Amino acid sequence: FATHDFHNNFYVSAFSASSTDVSSSSSTKPKITDDAAVANGKKTKRIAILGAGAVGSYYGGRLWESVRSRSDTNVMFHLRNEHFDHCTEHGIDVSSYHGDFSIPAEDLLAFPTTEDMSRGCVDDDDSSFDWVVCALKSTSLEEVPTLCEPLLSPETRLVVIMNGLIEDDLIEMMKERRRRKGLEGVGCKAIYGGMALICSNRLSPGKISHTYGGKLVCGVAYSSDANGDNGQWAESDRRAILDLFEPAAPVPFEFDPNLRRGRWWKNVWNLPFSGISVSMGGITVDRIVNDPSLRKLAYNVIDETIAIANADLVRHGCSDDELLGEETRDEMMALSDNMGPYKPSTMLDLHAKKPMEVKYLFRRAIDRADDLGVACPHLETLVCHIEAHQRYHDLF
Repeated sequence: FATHDFHNNFYVSAFSASSTDVSSSSSTKPKITDDAAVANGKKTKRIAILGAGAVGSYYGGRLWESVRSRSDTNVMFHLRNEHFDHCTEHGIDVSSYHGDFSIPAEDLLAFPTTEDMSRGCVDDDDSSFDWVVCALKSTSLEEVPTLCEPLLSPETRLVVIMNGLIEDDLIEMMKERRRRKGLEGVGCKAIYGGMALICSNRLSPGKISHTYGGKLVCGVAYSSDANGDNGQWAESDRRAILDLFEPAAPVPFEFDPNLRRGRWWKNVWNLPFSGISVSMGGITVDRIVNDPSLRKLAYNVIDETIAIANADLVRHGCSDDELLGEETRDEMMALSDNMGPYKPSTMLDLHAKKPMEVKYLFRRAIDRADDLGVACPHLETLVCHIEAHQRYHDLF
């Protein structure tokens, strides 16, 4: 990172917000578009939240909080199956480390499909969205171009909050979908990758528990303003996402000028701790850090992940100042020491026998190491265990 202060700021700003309860007193469901804005020739700003589970409901809810008193902005949620049925009747309730909040059912703009979401903008000739925030798991990456398509325009900005090294494949998937229709490009203004440094679980439909962290870091994967799809970005890209998330208190937000480095930084936590959790059949983070053998293993995997990361960053022209160092190793263990009995999402998926994020979160890192000639025996053993769990339980 250019300023190299997000790691230290994580501990300061991510946990400094005061605790507040937020709910709306409105008794009528809001209109999709404000009549006054339309009459004045102003386009209603629209923000779509796709994948409104543990992560999407939290960040989408904080965005909703930041604009709920405004008549010119709508935050709309794409909810599926029992989550949609429950939330349209009971709303979304978030128990949060930074203050509980609720979106009442009468104020919740929820849609079962993105086509319905697009068609819901009936009061305005222009039904395009300004922002699409996608918080699906990487197991659903192939669905993203199809889900987003009804919402995108050349001016839409897409934020993809996912684990793993996903951007190269996502950009190619979006280009391929358009090529099949005789079109060029990705179909939107910019694509951002998001790293959520948060402990958040969905307890049941409409019930979210946020117990630790909350900082969101985003960098640019594709920018039409910068005419590039390899991390280049323009000042307009940085300013736009700061304008979106900075008002969404108490979310500590940071723009990362080097998305590739940011992805690897998050992997330095995900690969050892999510990896060991699943490899051990599904154990919480506190059991990893408090067991001397597992703690040593975590350090070994951290060191190997940093080695892969730095080799990848060097290959892509990063300077020595941008490489991950000893402070990253210490930060990840300190973060985990204070996390308590947190259940990583991959552990929850294993226990629930749901598809696990293996390809982009774990296997892609090994493939990158092989390509770079970086040895990572501890990480590779973990990934072999995880893939065995995936095959044995058919968690694809």
